[in-house]
Amino acid sequence: MIFKNRRRIIIVLVSLFILLLYFSRNLSIIIPFIITIVALLLFRYIDRSFNFRFPEIYYIYIFIIFGLGPIVGEGRPPFGFYYRGIVYDKLLHFLSPIMMSAIIFYILNRLVIPLKWKLVMTVGIVFGILGLFEIGEYLSDVLFGTLHQGVYLKDFARAVKYDVVIAPIHDTMQDLIFGLLGSIVFVFGKFLDIRRELNTS
Repeated sequence: MIFKNRRRIIIVLVSLFILLLYFSRNLSIIIPFIITIVALLLFRYIDRSFNFRFPEIYYIYIFIIFGLGPIVGEGRPPFGFYYRGIVYDKLLHFLSPIMMSAIIFYILNRLVIPLKWKLVMTVGIVFGILGLFEIGEYLSDVLFGTLHQGVYLKDFARAVKYDVVIAPIHDTMQDLIFGLLGSIVFVFGKFLDIRRELNTS
């Protein structure tokens, strides 16, 4: 029954993704769309294979982490929030690590080790994932001439990027800093939550 509910969640999320794809009318996000579906199915496969019994909300986290950036961020009006300023980009780089930390901690919490090491490992693993992501953006820019690093405004009428708001090196460092802060916020909140439960039990 639990996995049937999660299958329904995946179907709903994919349907929502298709609607976003339709309204953004940006064919370049088809690949991220496929990647997001694969990520959701892989997450469900891992969930079932290792009997993690992830909470349903984690499937929504995966959808947000993989989906909102490429479609809502990269898409055409009314989307394209990446090119309207720095707020959307930095908000995602802060919130996504919080959601990643929740999933990583849930997995690590099965280990029989002190809580402090679970929290430290959560921050370390998430920060490592963020670093790999930034390396991927750098390699994409160098090898394929993309503009993943840096923050740009965009002239949607002419469909060209213009006016560098944040240079690539500063954007990368800020993304890592926001990501680290997001992970630390989760860990601090989880620590307080667990301590509160222990005090009331």
